[in-house]
Amino acid sequence: MEIEMDRKSQKLFEDYSLYVEEKNRKTPVSSDELEKMMNLAFNITGKEGGDISLVVCDNDFIAKLNKKYKGRIGPTNVLSFSMREGEFSELNKDALPLGDIVISMDKVKEEAEKFGDTVDIVFKHLFIHGVLHLLGYTHNNDDEEEKMNELTERIVMGV
Repeated sequence: MEIEMDRKSQKLFEDYSLYVEEKNRKTPVSSDELEKMMNLAFNITGKEGGDISLVVCDNDFIAKLNKKYKGRIGPTNVLSFSMREGEFSELNKDALPLGDIVISMDKVKEEAEKFGDTVDIVFKHLFIHGVLHLLGYTHNNDDEEEKMNELTERIVMGV
C-alpha cells in the first residue's frame, strides 16, 4: 500500500534505530518491521524522529512504572517517556534519543481477545500510538484522538 505524504514531509527520515528489550515477554513483531513502521511514522508526520527504546513486559512491570511516573494504579497497555521534554528540553535535541516506549504483552493479549484482533496487530497499533506520543501527539479531546487513530491506522497499514 502506497502512503501519501504531505509536501512538507517529503524528507525521508530513515536512519533512526529501535532498541528492543524483552522483560519476561517476547515481542510478536520483528524489530526490523517495528523499525520500518517507526521511520514511516516520522515520514508521514514530517516530524524529526530519533532513536527509540522499546521495553516489552508484563502487567506487573508496567503497573510499577504507571504508579511511579503517572501516579496511576494498575497496569496500562502502553507508556511513552520522551527524552525531549521537561528537564532535557534545553539540551541538543539532535543528540538525544526520542524516548522510550513500554508495552505490556499481557494487555496486548487481553485487547486482542476483547476486540477480535490478532496479537501482532494490537501490538503494532500500541507501538505506533507510543511513537506518536513521543512526536508530541496527544488525545486530550475527540479531534486529537481521531487524528491519532487515523495516523496510527495509516502507518500500521503502510508496512
